[in-house]
Amino acid sequence: MEKLSSKFHKYLQAVGTGPKGNRNLTQAEMHDAMGMMLDGTAISEQTSAFLLGWRVASESKDELLGALEAMRERTKYTPVKNSLEIGYPLDGKTKAVPIMLLSAKMLGRLPLVIHGDRAQPSKLGFNPKDFAENMKLSSNIHYFDRSHFLPELAKLTDLRRALGLRTAFNSIEKLHNVGKSPYALIGMFHMPYFDLYKELYENEYKRLVIVRGNEGSPEILKKTKILVIEKGHSHSLPVDPAEFGLKAYKIDKELSLKEMIAILENPDELTLGYARLNAALMLYAANKTPSIEEGFTKLKAAYDKLLKKSRGKED
Repeated sequence: MEKLSSKFHKYLQAVGTGPKGNRNLTQAEMHDAMGMMLDGTAISEQTSAFLLGWRVASESKDELLGALEAMRERTKYTPVKNSLEIGYPLDGKTKAVPIMLLSAKMLGRLPLVIHGDRAQPSKLGFNPKDFAENMKLSSNIHYFDRSHFLPELAKLTDLRRALGLRTAFNSIEKLHNVGKSPYALIGMFHMPYFDLYKELYENEYKRLVIVRGNEGSPEILKKTKILVIEKGHSHSLPVDPAEFGLKAYKIDKELSLKEMIAILENPDELTLGYARLNAALMLYAANKTPSIEEGFTKLKAAYDKLLKKSRGKED
């Protein structure tokens, strides 16, 4: 039987006493509490209770910073020079393909870092781990499995799946900077996360781009806006696929992993168009082009040239 941690009681009391007795932990307290959960000093019942209470109480910025600090101390880093990290939600996708995997093929040698784990609540959809294990990824993608670079967090996956609910981990597990990337691209669903992700990650990267994307991913599949953070400054930009000649990307039903892979391996023209738009976003995020528009134009010109050459050979 797991040994009960009495020290952890004070952290449980902070999130589980009730409206009158609850309080936010300090950054140092959360660093300690998160370390105990990751290392197993807190037993699984305590960790479960804390995660649920913490979610209901609502996480503060200092608490999330303390949690991130504890996670970073345990991360095994493998630097990938001049890379762009793409932060996917690990609860996965259910209605649209991870179009960034198709975009990667359009980016030549730009190194991309992604990571995955078994699907997390709340959706339990498909995340990069599923695609890395079931299809051939573009050669410029560096995939990292969390069970290798942060096994302490990966060991909590079964507990989280048993809870079946979203926890604070869902907010802070998209970016681990396992590749020591200078650039990062992360998605979010709710508008307040623009400010939250800026405060959590702006000091970790030379340039951070936050997208209000599909299913909380960093992908543009509809009219939206992005936030660009660089050198202590930030600015927002609107992005409308219609301005790039793209029709609406309709999502009518949930897709199986097999169906998603089939679309990625045999994309239609609309899917290719959105892959090109997102490739342009990635070039911009990695500081390889001054704007998404210019990146899109260059990628389209290269594609048209290749298509013309291919048709010439057929004739």
